Amino acid sequence: MSVHSIEFGAGFEERQPVVLLLDTSASMGRPAEHPRIDELNGALTRWFDGVRGQERLRNRVEVCLITFDSAVRVHDPGPGRLVPVEEADADRLFVPVDSMRPPTLRAEGLTRLTEAVEAALELVRTRYRTLQRQRVPVRRPFLWVLTDGAPSDAQGRPLDATALAGTAGRVREGEERGEWVFQVIGVRGADLPMLRVLAPKATSALENLDFGRILDLLFQSTDDSSPDQSADIVHEQFDDRAARLARMERLERDLR
Repeated sequence: MSVHSIEFGAGFEERQPVVLLLDTSASMGRPAEHPRIDELNGALTRWFDGVRGQERLRNRVEVCLITFDSAVRVHDPGPGRLVPVEEADADRLFVPVDSMRPPTLRAEGLTRLTEAVEAALELVRTRYRTLQRQRVPVRRPFLWVLTDGAPSDAQGRPLDATALAGTAGRVREGEERGEWVFQVIGVRGADLPMLRVLAPKATSALENLDFGRILDLLFQSTDDSSPDQSADIVHEQFDDRAARLARMERLERDLR
């Protein structure tokens, strides 16, 4: 199926762009006996397979998938592979959520998170404006970062708060203008204090949840949010859901 032949289902009224930014740095290849990258690959495949039965998402959400390690790449649904983000066309990278066939991810390299975020902001801004020009009803985009590490520079040195300030400011300014909602999920080993510099009100530690449950939480926050809610309220609602789910997970473990 060509990119241009992919269509939304019957009953479609509006679009909801979503960008998944996935950490594929070397740390995701650990532990050797059960690499996190394998868990993530399995969760992505299962989640996108399962979403085909969710009509609201199927008819509204369009997804763009970005990975970051030593390079920033985006999934191009035409050839069905990851390509350098600077070579990609924003308007062909967003596909209906039930048409997404995620690539198999590999863990290698550094954690170029800030470059990935900057690229994602530009992609969603371009996509949003394109849909507006086409007179397609569109909700503000959601951007979700999933990482187990800390942002680094091109030499692998950890970034400090000063180095993150510019990107953090652009994220927050866009949220205040209603351009997007930005959420960071730190899983096992993530440098949460530094991630909170990037997203002070929108960084959650979900190290005890598997990737599939995290994806469910993220997409539930999109499905339940209303267009006129502030980003801060969306973040508060997400934190409440995440806390309830974490409590349930602990209870289930205690009862085993």
